[in-house]
Amino acid sequence: MPDWIEAGLVSLTERQKLIAAVPCFMMLTAKESQTLALLMEEVVYHQGETVVTENALVDSVFIIVNGRAEVSRTVKKKVKKFSKKKSYHSVPIATLNSGDTIGLNDTGFFSTTGKRMATVKAITKMLLLRLDIKKLHHFLHTHQHIQHAMYLNTQTLLRIALIKQSLPFSQLSHERLLWLAEHIEEEKIPEGQIIFNQGDKGDRCYLIVSGKVNISIVDEHNIKNMDTILKKPTLFGEATFITNSVRNATAMALEDCELFVLKYQYLFELLESETDVAKMFMTLMVDRSRPLRNPKIIAHERITADQQKTFILKNPENGSYFKLSKEGWYIWKQMNGKHSMQSITLALSEEYNIFAPDVVAALILKLAKGNFITNVKIGEKSKISTYPLGVRLLFRMKAILEARIAFGDADKWLSSIYQKWAYLFFKPLIKLCLSICILVGFGMFIFSSEHMVNILKLSNHFWILVVLLIPCTVLSVALHELGHAFATKSYGYEVHYMGVGWYWLGPIAFIDTSDMWLSTRGPRIFVNLAGIFTDLLVGGMVSIILFMLPFGEIKAFLWFFVLLTYIGAFRMLNPLQELDGYYILMDLFEKPRLRQSAIDWLLKKSLITVRHPKKVRQYIPEIGYWAASLLFLIIGLVLTLFVQGLVFKIVGFKPSHCLANLIIPFLMVFIFSVEVMEDIFNRKDE
Repeated sequence: MPDWIEAGLVSLTERQKLIAAVPCFMMLTAKESQTLALLMEEVVYHQGETVVTENALVDSVFIIVNGRAEVSRTVKKKVKKFSKKKSYHSVPIATLNSGDTIGLNDTGFFSTTGKRMATVKAITKMLLLRLDIKKLHHFLHTHQHIQHAMYLNTQTLLRIALIKQSLPFSQLSHERLLWLAEHIEEEKIPEGQIIFNQGDKGDRCYLIVSGKVNISIVDEHNIKNMDTILKKPTLFGEATFITNSVRNATAMALEDCELFVLKYQYLFELLESETDVAKMFMTLMVDRSRPLRNPKIIAHERITADQQKTFILKNPENGSYFKLSKEGWYIWKQMNGKHSMQSITLALSEEYNIFAPDVVAALILKLAKGNFITNVKIGEKSKISTYPLGVRLLFRMKAILEARIAFGDADKWLSSIYQKWAYLFFKPLIKLCLSICILVGFGMFIFSSEHMVNILKLSNHFWILVVLLIPCTVLSVALHELGHAFATKSYGYEVHYMGVGWYWLGPIAFIDTSDMWLSTRGPRIFVNLAGIFTDLLVGGMVSIILFMLPFGEIKAFLWFFVLLTYIGAFRMLNPLQELDGYYILMDLFEKPRLRQSAIDWLLKKSLITVRHPKKVRQYIPEIGYWAASLLFLIIGLVLTLFVQGLVFKIVGFKPSHCLANLIIPFLMVFIFSVEVMEDIFNRKDE
């Protein structure tokens, strides 16, 4: 570390001589040179100490009084000729002596980017004159005839330094800081002037350079409920951009203020390209909020299988749910509109000895997205435009192939049907009979398969039969969802919206059974299995019917329908997509975000788990998820090969090469896996 000198070792005359020898200061008058000399501080560096570091922000310039220093730059070198690995070496490029400068060249600043271009280390003990950039800027501001370009450069350097002090921009690269400094405008606001009013539309945010700004909020009754004073280097006015809303407060200058102004078009570009900045903005917005619970939220207390107390929040306005631990419940209870994120964090620390501001901020953000709190609004901004073209096309294709249309509230008429006759299906004796029907029907399907394939092979109407299967398949899909719905009603829970859509290879129907989150694990698993049970029941009953029919082609048509029904039931077990199988695993392990957790484990902790087998028990749900997924893909590959063989036999097609048989099976594996592949890409990108 340098030694700062209090008693002057360098006389004023000697300082002026050193300044006069610097080309960019040659035009100074004696009085101007004296003024600049008095702004400089004396500092001593000992042998081996670093004076400035490459890539650090330029915050000062130096003139060497005596001593010597080495200037070096870092260069990349490949480890081996054909290796992609690179090592970094410090290469000396110059030696500095008395009278030389650090940070200055003949016309002004050596750096044009705001960062040090090289590292300077003391070879011997050195005495230097240090000039702070702020002081130099003030000097040039009052003597702009000296070097106008140099004055503009000091403005840029000061902008960069101030921008970096603001939390959202603290992790930006030098290149991005320079870009931001070039796109910022300056504005001076006199004391008492309104910068913007609550309810105004906003197109810019502000960074305080000097002065104080008062932020006030009034409620719907025009009663002021918040007053906050902001000082340098605070950013404000960004919430309008993040939430896609009008100004949520009024900003007024308490004294003469100098502000940096950043228009939203540049802020959007910055957030799109800098993930860390986006996260910082969200955290900043949450940190300033005083979250208020939505009064319409209904809370339910539950005990998990491992006897842990949890709480389920239900939002009846949008049918969404949120699961909280006991710590999360404590945070939720603090959200009364009076406590800031900071006070909630401190209260959590006192109650549970947990200091986790990042966890509190993340929970507030998640609750805001589901409208569980009313005064923090989050506007979603897609990152898709920043992805490579191939990935963007994959996302677009997925959106098209997973289109859905939701209808209105279905709970009233479903309750009516259930109470009239559907409840009978859930009587123990009836369920036993239906299970026997499934087993008998499946046996008849297998027994008749070879004969049905031969009939279809000789049929002249095979493709007509395939077209007729479409409405039958739609009916089967609807029955599948009704199975879920009536199973939910059997436990006394609500089923609200329903709808239809298309999911990759065929039509789908969907029914909201999320009210089952208020139940325990066993009923939830039963409801998820109910749809598959319905598919198997439909297949079994149709198999029994076709076994009794005498006419060949009708029997073959029904057999093919049953085959597709069984395939559909198997597909619903896919844990790689958000289908019944995934929700069954999620309930089995009681892990609400099982797939996301499994992906995180795969990307970050799988190698550690392999190296330390004792850690396996910590990740049983994640390992179980991937094991179930792998088993499903293997069975799916085998079944696809089998069904493909039946279809090829019916249509009389023989592949020219044995490898051609693998095209469709592996395509199916890709389709089954594409959703989890997308999630892996997203998590890796984060």
